[in-house]
Amino acid sequence: MSQDTGNPSVAETSSEDIAAPNPRYVRILLVTVILLGVLLVGGAAVVISTVITRLSAPEVQMARDFELSEIAIPAGARLVGVENGAIRIVLRLEDKDGPLLLLLDPRKGAETGRVRLIEEK
Repeated sequence: MSQDTGNPSVAETSSEDIAAPNPRYVRILLVTVILLGVLLVGGAAVVISTVITRLSAPEVQMARDFELSEIAIPAGARLVGVENGAIRIVLRLEDKDGPLLLLLDPRKGAETGRVRLIEEK
């Protein structure tokens, strides 16, 4: 009692029943596979050569944006602290009039402003 599913069994199938592939599609597939292989090998070569170049290059000294910058601070003031940031450097000074903040531009080495801190009365 076997059921007929409509599919021929393996023994009943011959190689004559299988259609031959279209030579045009085979050629297109072959060219595509070759191009993708060339791209893969080329990309790997670029990555490997970049890594080798960066590892073998000597370290480059960073260029200096400015040489010497002189900043005037009030006479008799003493440096209490320095806060370094990406966009400004803050020098905390103390003089006879009280605390003073000196704002500096780290890229140019120039003073950008002063802030006098006064006690509220």
